[in-house]
Parts: sequence; C-alpha cells; structure tokens
Amino acid sequence: MTNHDISPTLGWDDVYIVTTRDGSDTLFSRAHAATYHSVFGAVAESKHVFIQHGLSTVPPRTPVAILEFGFGTGLNAFLAYLFAINHDLEMRYTGIEAYPIDLQVARQLDYPQYLAFPEERDIFHRMHSETSFTYGTFHFCKVNDFAGISMDDRFDCIFFDAFAPGAQPELWEQSIFDQLFSMTTVGGCLVTYCAQGEARRRMERAGYKVERIPGPPGKREMLRAVRV
Repeated sequence: MTNHDISPTLGWDDVYIVTTRDGSDTLFSRAHAATYHSVFGAVAESKHVFIQHGLSTVPPRTPVAILEFGFGTGLNAFLAYLFAINHDLEMRYTGIEAYPIDLQVARQLDYPQYLAFPEERDIFHRMHSETSFTYGTFHFCKVNDFAGISMDDRFDCIFFDAFAPGAQPELWEQSIFDQLFSMTTVGGCLVTYCAQGEARRRMERAGYKVERIPGPPGKREMLRAVRV
C-alpha cells in the first residue's frame, strides 16, 4: 500500500540526466550544482563503495539491516535488493531522503535495464512511488529524516551517500555521525565515497574505527568506518 506522506518530488526543473563514463546515468542537481554519483561511473561507484566494501563485508545474519543516508536515485537501494535476491538473503532496507525524485525521472534512469535485470523494473519503480513495501524477504522503507526511524532500530551497514561536504555541509556535521554511530550494530559499518580528512575525524570522534581504502574509478580513496 502506497504511503503518500512524503516530501514534494524533484522533477526536470530540479535535475537533469548525465551519462557517466561506464555508460550508466546519474542526475545533476541544479540546487547543489553537483551530480548524484561520480561522473567516472555511477554504477561502478555504487557497486565498489556500497556493495563490495559495504554490504558484502557484513557478517551473515538474518535479516541484514541496511540504512541509506541519501536515497537519491535509488541506485544503491536497487543494488542492495539485487544482492539480497542473488544471495537468498532476508534484508530490511531503510532509506532517508528529504527530497525524493519524481517517478518519471526514475523511469528515465532505468537502472534495471542497464544492470540486465529488466524483469525487476517494477521493484525499482516501487522504490520511488511507495514509502514502504515487502516483496518476498526484502523489506523496503523510505523516510524523510531521522524522525521517521525508531531510535531502537540498529543497522548492520550504513550507506552514507549525501552530496559532498562542499555541496551539503550540514549533512556532514558531528551530530550526524554521532547519531549514525548509535544506530550501528557492533561489527557493523558505515561506508562512503568521501575520504575527506575532517569527515574521517568526525567519524572517529563518534566512536568508529575508520580506514581509508582504495576508491572507485576516479577516486583515490574512500572511507569505511566500523563499530567495534
């Protein structure tokens, strides 16, 4: 059942499509003057940062709980869904997005076709048209902000995919990382494409053990923070 209590959606007056170097599309935000993903490869970046060095490293447990800070185009959520069905894994995914994109914009991105899973297109569309649904063992929820998440909820992997600190500095404040740390399971991780020194120090102050690891195409490093 669709829940319509979400923020007004962003349309073509707010964003436009940019094709990245791996052939996959991303969006350019007019408000933030920034792309949602790396121009060196949107899908390549998401797979490298959030799946290979995030979700794939989570110790086996049922269900695995994922929190995404910056749902954006829905690419990371869809990749997490594909990971779940390919590994026969029960997953609870929660995305935070204050300004969701319009379904018509999402349709034009068509990540299911690019990823060779056109039969899963309906799931990708539901991620943009509904705020919660369950499909098999995949449980999806999308909220506007932290207020939409129970403070008792804990997450095994956090996809931190806000716009870069220069474009959206308020989302990289110490209080954000403090709150995310409190929501991370012991042994769980937070991963982000960003390797900025101040971001790393704030994660460490929150309590994470942070490591710099090789980044996706076009980026020398990324950060992986673990709650030990």
